[in-house]
Amino acid sequence: MKVGTVALVVRNQQAEPILIDYLSDDREISVLEAAVDSGEEDPLNLVYLMRQQQIKDDDEFGNYVEELLSHPFVRPEIQEHGVQWLRSKIRIEKYQKAELEAAKVIANYAFKLYQENPDRKDFMLAGPSAQVRVRIFALERAVVANSSAPHAA
Repeated sequence: MKVGTVALVVRNQQAEPILIDYLSDDREISVLEAAVDSGEEDPLNLVYLMRQQQIKDDDEFGNYVEELLSHPFVRPEIQEHGVQWLRSKIRIEKYQKAELEAAKVIANYAFKLYQENPDRKDFMLAGPSAQVRVRIFALERAVVANSSAPHAA
């Protein structure tokens, strides 16, 4: 069974920690961890920049495929590949939306557990058919600026 990971980014402010954002993408978690380890002043911003670049790249490629499909002289097999790509993109977006909704539920539950015991920084949540690793990144001076669609609010 593959174990997914949800990373909570929190700011410990006075008595109560604040949930800034949560991540479920392994690449984003790796970028955040590397930025925290290297002492980056605003590690979450690096994740948001990477996310913005990925969106831009996806949009540019999608525009290329759509433009390619709009030309009547394109070979039928190329058109078919383009249509298959668009269908795949739709399926991937549906999956990502469902994953994001699940990650939100997990993050909110894990954050409540963290509030009850702030010493928990890396723990597992398990159900009958799934396991999720929860990692807490507690930032002392977390900045919430230039955030491209943060999840927590």
